[in-house]
This record gives sequence, C-alpha cells and structure tokens, in this order.
Amino acid sequence: MPQLRVIVRDGFGNEAVRTIVLEVAAAHGPPAPAVGPARRVRLGQILLEAGVINRAQLDVALAEQERTGERLGAVLRRMGLGSQEAIAEALAQQLRIPYIRIETSALDEALLLQVPEPVARRHQVIPIRVREHRLVLGMVDPVDLLAADDVSRLTRMIVEPAVITLDDFQRAIGQYPTAAGTMGEIIEQITVPTHADEDEPLDQLQAVAQDAPVVRLVNLIIVQAVREGASDIHIEPQERRVRVRYRVDGNLYTMMTPPAHVHAALVSRLKIMANMNIAERRVPQDGRVDLKIENQDVRLRVSTVPTTYGETAVVRILARSNAVVAIDRLGLRPDDARRFESIVTRPHGIVLFTGPTGSGKTTSLYAVLSRLNRTEVNIVTIEDPVEYQLPGINQVQVNPKAGLTFASGLRAFLRQDPDIIMVGEIRDEETARIAIHAALTGHLVLSTLHTNDAPSAVVRLVDMGIEPFLVSSSVIGVVAQRLVRVLCRTCREAYIPEPGTVERLGLAPAAGEAPPTFYRAGGCDLCNRSGYHGRTGLFEVMAVEDHVRELIARHAPASALREAAIASGMRTLQDDGVAKVLDGTTSLEELRRVVFLRDVSPAASADRLVRALAGGPAD
Repeated sequence: MPQLRVIVRDGFGNEAVRTIVLEVAAAHGPPAPAVGPARRVRLGQILLEAGVINRAQLDVALAEQERTGERLGAVLRRMGLGSQEAIAEALAQQLRIPYIRIETSALDEALLLQVPEPVARRHQVIPIRVREHRLVLGMVDPVDLLAADDVSRLTRMIVEPAVITLDDFQRAIGQYPTAAGTMGEIIEQITVPTHADEDEPLDQLQAVAQDAPVVRLVNLIIVQAVREGASDIHIEPQERRVRVRYRVDGNLYTMMTPPAHVHAALVSRLKIMANMNIAERRVPQDGRVDLKIENQDVRLRVSTVPTTYGETAVVRILARSNAVVAIDRLGLRPDDARRFESIVTRPHGIVLFTGPTGSGKTTSLYAVLSRLNRTEVNIVTIEDPVEYQLPGINQVQVNPKAGLTFASGLRAFLRQDPDIIMVGEIRDEETARIAIHAALTGHLVLSTLHTNDAPSAVVRLVDMGIEPFLVSSSVIGVVAQRLVRVLCRTCREAYIPEPGTVERLGLAPAAGEAPPTFYRAGGCDLCNRSGYHGRTGLFEVMAVEDHVRELIARHAPASALREAAIASGMRTLQDDGVAKVLDGTTSLEELRRVVFLRDVSPAASADRLVRALAGGPAD
C-alpha cells in the first residue's frame, strides 16, 4: 500500500515518524501525483526560463536562502523578486499540482468551518472544495506536510494540495463566517454610555477604554485593516453613528458604522495604545504604537483632532513587510527604468521626486536607498517622520521644537562624511541652498518637491531664490509620479472607446486598422467589488542633459524645458498613463482621476506616442 512517511521534528528537537494521507488515498483509488518528484525542475530554473527573475536576482535569493534556511519561494516573496502569482504558478509547475485563484464568493461557509480559523491562519491554508472524499486545500506553502496532516485529521478527508498566493489567502481568511458576526457581538457588549463632557473623570475614561469588549473591537478593526491591505483607518464621529473607514488602494471604504456611544471608548483605547493623553480632547494629538500582527511588524501612527461631534482619529498603518519595494516593482516601463537607474547611480548631484501628497514619492525614495545601500557607502537621511527603519542607514527624525529642521540636519550631515544624503522635503531656500552645496561638493542628494510635473521642479527651485546656474550645475534628474489603481485581472472588462476619445489621446488608428481596446473596472469578491486591486506608478523621468542644462541656466520657462526633455526621450505622465491603459493595467477613468489629460494633435503625437508605447524613446 503506498505510504508517505516523514520524520517530524518538534521545537525541542524530538523526532517521530509519521505516515500521512497517501496511505488513506490508496483505499479510494490511485494516489495523487507525488509532491516533489525525483527529477523535478528547480523552482529557480522555472522562474528564470519564464523571465520572472534574472540570474543576478536568483543568485541573491539563493544566497539568502542558504543564510536563513527558508524555502526559495518564501525568500523571493519577502525580497520582492517576482510577483506572487508568477512564483505560485512556477511552484505549481514544479510540484505538478494546481495553482488556484480563490474566488471568495465561491467559498463554502460550511467547509470553512470544518477547518477552524486559527488552524487555517497558522498554516496559511484555505479549504476550497470537496470531491469524492478528497479536500482540495489551497496552501501558501504546499510542501508543508504537517499542515496537510493537521487538516486531514481535522476533516477526516484526503488532502489534495493546491498552490495559492499569500494575497489570496489573506483575502479569503477575512471572509471566514465568524469575522463579521464577532464584531457585531462585541459592539453589543459595549453598553456603558460615554459622553463628550470635558469634565468626565479620567478614571472612568480609562476603565471604559480598557474594558475587554472595547479592547477586542479595536484589535479586530486594526487586524482586519492589515489583512485587507489598508493604509489608513478613519474613525469619524457623527450625530448618531461612528463611521469606521479603511483607505485601500487610495480610496476610502466604509467598514462599519457602530452606534455613537462607542466612539469615546474607541478613541480612548487608541490613545492609551499610542501613549497619548486621554483626558485632553480639546487639542490635536499625535502618537504611535508598534505591534506584531500575524507575524509581521506593524507601526501605527495615530492622530486625533477635535470636531463638532467629538474627536476624529486617523491611524496610518506602516507594515514593515511593505517598507521597501524594489525599483523594478515601482511600475517603470523598461526605457524609463534604464533612465531612472542611470540617474540614481551617479556619484553626485541632486535627484528630485515630485508629485502631490500620496503619490508614492517616499516609496520611490526608499526603493532607491535600498538599491544604493552598501557597506562601503555612508547613507544618512532626515525625514518628517521616519516611516520605516532601513538597516544600515542612519535616519534622523525632524524635531523643530529642539531646533532640528531639514536645513539644520542637512548642515550637520555634511560633517558626518556622507556619500548619499536623503532630505525628506526641500521646503525653503535655506534647505535648497545647503542641498545644492552638498551636491556640488561630491554628494548624491535625494529629495522631494511638490510640483505637478518634472520640468516644473527646476523652475520651483529658481522661484525659491536659487540662481539658475546653480540649479543647472547641481540637478541631474527629476522624477514626477502619480499612483493609479490597477484593474482587477479577474473581472476587468474590455471595450472599444468612442472615436472622439481615441483622437484626443492621439491614438486614432490608420485607415483599415482596428481601434485600440481599452479596459474598465468590473467588480468581484477578489477586489471587494471595486474593480481594482493594488496600485502602480505613473512616471515622468527627466534626465538633465546638456541642452536641458543650458535652458535652465538661461532661466527658460517650464514649457521649453518640457519640449527639450521630450526631445531627449522623456515620456510624460500622460503618455505613461495611456500606455498603461492600452495594456490593461488601469482604466481611462482612473487615469483621468490622477492626471490632467491634454488633447494631443495627430500631427504632433502619432510617431512620438507610438514609440513611447512600444517602450522606445520619444522624438
């Protein structure tokens, strides 16, 4: 009778021989294909051949695997090398088992309850369906024999492993039938009314905030936000209700609206967690708390502001696992990525990242710092605030009360023998002058400005009072960016846009050619009915070459700089966005939401835009 015997070691080094489900499978027919045949192709080789990673990335991952003892797939996911879907597909091919995209609408609640949520969460598994007494089990780690054994014993069924991504697992685990019910039950237990009376005793506030139901409710709100990938939690008092919203992929969604009497308890609990003054509700306050949620380190930045109906609280979620995104995952197209890489790897000069708040500038800065971080260079940063701790980099928090500003910190850095300096933002002439001095004396300086596009950044420095010849001598590149939501691949819908829209974008087809295909949002359980899942960047990468430098020195307007940069190969934000609309990454509606679209005349746009969409340089 076919059997699969494994040696199981516990945390104390004890060993035991265990026989798992293939023995049972023999009684019901031929066993499933063995996981891990003797001559299977290695996962790294599969990913190489599929173009998911390159040889250099594989070598780095293999070295990390040897150091940590993790499986290669886990190492690749943690290091951000390759998408979860590509790694999962390669793993399924290697193990000769299915790769399954989970549709949460198709999950059977009765089947979910057969694998208790703590077990599913511990092993990162989701029961998907049953066929002929065999349980198809979605597994983030499909070679975890102990997980398959536990589920087999609980369900008394033969387990057939299938590969699922970590994102799919986290979405599915949030759909467990106990989750929504649990929150409702907890809210019903919070019966002590609290009021916005400024004279309310401190001990009563503390007692309510530390009451078990309040603690459980706040914990559930935070954990659920982390599971759904939210960047912020908003707790907003209204006349009769409290609105709790999550910001996911840049948009706010209402998560729950409990009765108004729980509001003070929620806010007080958050204040206690963040070491804030719960007795003071008349002035804004800020605090922070570090937590470990589902094996990942999370920092919460809590801000409260008094409003008409009480304090509103906003919690920024900073997950350490998402702290650094590799440059190749920012959303740069190949030619932009090459230009970007050539700019940020220069030994000295200023590189500016521009865009409105929430456009991903900090993410790009951290990606660059991670790329440049080596033992032989000294990197220092001054930030407001320090959002993530980067190993090997000296990071400083702005503290205006103590006299530590961007300008004073930057001036002090120059005495610390730095090679690379990151300044969170150039806000004034003093900071700009010190940054330029640092660049001209052999340092690479990275910083941000608030301008609408790349050419306007150098004009902004001149407007601050910096002489044009200093700007032209020091600035080596500007990167303007925006964030757009990515269409859900499961439910996006193809359509043919109206002729007028195509013509305004400069995409009118030649005679006899078919019009371009666009995609729009649909809506399914995988994307929470929004039609979008995740975000990517739109980029405008301007390298300051000699002819652009000459224009800057002559105090040329931004329009002239733009034309010169486009002539050198710069793809505009609009062109990059249109390219991502054409390849189905995002929708035209989403592009219009974040970028002002200019009408493009056919004579001026045809050749330039065609080459830009193909990834080559523009005219």
